[in-house]
Amino acid sequence: MSKIFKSLLKRIKTTFSESEILHQFLREQVLVTLCTKVPVTMGATIIVATSLLVFLWPYVNQTALGIWYGAILMLSVERVYFALKGCQYGERSLEERYQRFRIEAVTMAFLWAVAAFLFYPEGHLEYELLLALIVAGMAGGGAITLAIDRKIADTYIVLILSSLALRLIVCQDELHVILFLMALVFMTVFLVSTRQLSRILEKGIRQHGELGELRQRLDLIADQAPVGILYFDTDFNIIDCNKALTEHIGLQKETILKLNLLRLKDQRPIKNIRKVIEEKRVMHYEGPFIATIAGKELWVSVVYSPLLDQSGKLIGGVAVMQDKTAEHQAMERAEFLAYHDALTHLPNRKLLEDRYQLQIAQAAREKFFSALLFLDLDRFKHINDTYGHNVGDELLKETADRLRSILRQSDTVCRLGGDEFIIFLPMISRDLKESVEHTWQVSKKIHKALAKPYHIDQHQLYITTSIGAVMIYGQDEPLDEILRIADIAMYHAKRRGQGITSFYEEEMDKELRRTIRLEHDLRHAIDKNQLFIRYQPIVDIDRERIYGAEALLRWRQPDGSVIMPSEFIPVAEESKLIHQIGHWVIEKVCQKLREWQKSGDFPLYYVSINISSKQFRHYGFYDEVMGVVEKYGIDPRHIKFEITESILMEESEKARALIAKFNEAGIGFMIDDFGTGYSSLSYLKQFEFESIKIDKSFIRDILTDEDDVALVRAMVDIARQFRYSVIAEGVETVQQKNRLKAIDDTIFCQGYYFSGPLDEKEFLEMLKK
Repeated sequence: MSKIFKSLLKRIKTTFSESEILHQFLREQVLVTLCTKVPVTMGATIIVATSLLVFLWPYVNQTALGIWYGAILMLSVERVYFALKGCQYGERSLEERYQRFRIEAVTMAFLWAVAAFLFYPEGHLEYELLLALIVAGMAGGGAITLAIDRKIADTYIVLILSSLALRLIVCQDELHVILFLMALVFMTVFLVSTRQLSRILEKGIRQHGELGELRQRLDLIADQAPVGILYFDTDFNIIDCNKALTEHIGLQKETILKLNLLRLKDQRPIKNIRKVIEEKRVMHYEGPFIATIAGKELWVSVVYSPLLDQSGKLIGGVAVMQDKTAEHQAMERAEFLAYHDALTHLPNRKLLEDRYQLQIAQAAREKFFSALLFLDLDRFKHINDTYGHNVGDELLKETADRLRSILRQSDTVCRLGGDEFIIFLPMISRDLKESVEHTWQVSKKIHKALAKPYHIDQHQLYITTSIGAVMIYGQDEPLDEILRIADIAMYHAKRRGQGITSFYEEEMDKELRRTIRLEHDLRHAIDKNQLFIRYQPIVDIDRERIYGAEALLRWRQPDGSVIMPSEFIPVAEESKLIHQIGHWVIEKVCQKLREWQKSGDFPLYYVSINISSKQFRHYGFYDEVMGVVEKYGIDPRHIKFEITESILMEESEKARALIAKFNEAGIGFMIDDFGTGYSSLSYLKQFEFESIKIDKSFIRDILTDEDDVALVRAMVDIARQFRYSVIAEGVETVQQKNRLKAIDDTIFCQGYYFSGPLDEKEFLEMLKK
C-alpha cells in the first residue's frame, strides 16, 4: 500500500474499508480531471455557438435562437467558474460536487439537442450540412473530454445525436435518410470509443495512486543523473526529458517537448532510430550533433532503447545521451598535435614523413621530379632576444601563414622546429630543367613573401630566410638523408650572405665534412699548442715609422700547413668555440705586451685585436677583458679592438653602450674593412671610434681606377670630420704608398710593402731596426 493511500486512511480514519478509500480516491481524481478540461471546452463551445447564431439567424426563429444562445453563454460561464474553483463549493461533499458537474454537462447536451431539432434549416442544404457537422463535432468533443466518466459521456452523445437523427428522419427524403444512418453510425462509434478510452483512463488513474511515489523517485533519479534522458512516443514526439538533457542541448524543457525527433535538422544521431520502434532494437550513435535552435555543436554518445509497458506492448522509446564534447575535443587536440606543430598548426616532421613516403613513391612510379626546400630564418634569434618570445612566436605564425598562401594544394609546408621550415614539392615535372625552374620560382616567391614587413605588437619587423634546395628523383633516399643534404645547402646559403637560395651540390657535402673535421680538430688546437699569433706592422706613411701592430691568429696543422682565420673563424663561431679562442688571443697579446714592456722592447702605441661579433655580444665580455688586463698589469690604452660594421647593426644600443664602457677604461675601437659592410654615417656619429681601416679592395686599383681614388679621398675626409685616424690596408707597392701619401700624408698604412705578418722574434727585430 502506497503512502498516498496510507495518508488518505488517516484522514478519513478507520470508518471506511480499503476498497472504499480507493473508490473515493478514484472519484476525486476523475472529478479533478474533468474540471481541468472545462475552461478550454467551454471556450470552444462559445465560439461554435456564436458561429451557429450568425449562420442560422436569417433562416430560423430568431427569438428562440437568441434565447438558446443566451442559455449557452450562461451555462458556459457557470461551468468555467465551477471548474476554476476546483469543483468545490464551500463544504459540499464529493458526491454533491460530482452530481452538480453531471447535471451541468447533461444540461449542455440538452441545449445542443434542442439546437439540432429546433433550428434545423430545412430547405437550405449547405446550412443543414453545417448544422449537422457542428452537432456531430460537439458530440465527438464531448466523447473525448468526458470519456473518463462513461455515464456522462454516453448520456451526452446519445442525447445530442439522437435529437439530430430524429430531426433528419422527419424529412423523409433519400439524402436525409443517409444522413440519419450516418448519425447512428457516429453515435455507435463514439459510444464504443468512449468505452475503450474510459477503461484506459480509469486504469491510469488507478495506477497513478500506486505509482505516484515511485514516479517521484524515478523523476528524482532521472533529473540528478549526469546523462541526458528523453522519452519519445511511437511517432517520435519527445514527451519528457530530464534536467541534464536541457543543460547539454541548451534549451528549456518546454521547447524540447515540442520537438519531433524525425524533424530535427541534424539527422545524424537519429538516422537509425526507426529501428527502435519498427524492430524493437537497441541502437547506438556516437558522433557530432548540432543543436540548431541553441546553436551548439556537440559530440554525443546516444543509446536508444524501445520502451514497453507491463504487457510487453511498445509505447515508445527512451534515449540516453552523454555529452562527450570535451573528451572528444581533447582527443582531437591530442591527435592533431601528434601530427602538427602546436604553435603554427603546420604539419610536423611525422606528418611530413608520412606524406613524403606516399608522394615520393607515386612520383617514382610516374617518373616525376620532386623537390625539398629547407628554410632557416635569418637573425630570428636577434628578434627573439630583443622583443621577447611572444613577438617571436607571432612572427613564426605569420610566417607559416605566408608560406601556406604561396604553395600548391599538393605541397606540404612543415615546421621542423625553432625557426626552421621544410617545404616539400612533390610531382613537379618529368623534365629536370622544368622542375628546377619551378623550384627556383617557388623559392623566389618565398623570399618575396617573407621580405614584406611584419607588424607585430606595434613593432615593424623585417626578416629574411636562407633556403637550401634539393631535387629528388626516385625513392632511394630516405627523408632523413634528404633533410641532411638540404640542411647542408641551407648552411651554404647562409655562408654566402643569407637571404638567398642554394641548390645542393656534392661539393657542399665535402665542404661540410671538412668543416666538421675542422671543428673537431679546433676543439683540441689550444691544448695541442697549434694556435699562434703573427704581428703585422701598422706604419706612419709620412715618417715610415711603425706606429702599431695588428695581432693575427693562425692555426698550424700537424703536417706543417697553416690554416687562415677566414677558414676556421666561421667554424669557431658556429660551434661557439670562438669565446675560448678569442679569450686565448686576448690573453696571449696581453702576456706579450707585459713581457715587451718589461724588457723595454715596446716602442709601439698599441696592438689591435680582431673581435668576432659573437665574441663581442657574449655576456661578460667586458669583465673578461678587464680581468686579463688587470692580471698582466698592462696599460689598457695599448690595446685596440677591431670590429666590423655588421656588429653595429645588431643590438646597436647595447653595442654603443659597451664601446663607450671600453673607451672609458682606455681600450679604443677601430672599424675594420670600412666601406664593405653596412656603411652609414649615423654609425660614425653614434659610436666612439679611434680609427677606420679602409678595406684593401679600395687600395688594390688605386693607381688605375679614379673611382677608387675618389672613394678613398671621401673616406679620409669623413674620418677627419669625426677626428678619426685612417689606416689603409693592403698596401703592397711603393706606388700605392705614394698615391695614398699624396691624398693625405697623415694616413697610416698596413700591407706587404712594409711587412707581412711576422712571428714574435721577427717582429721584435723589425722594431729594433
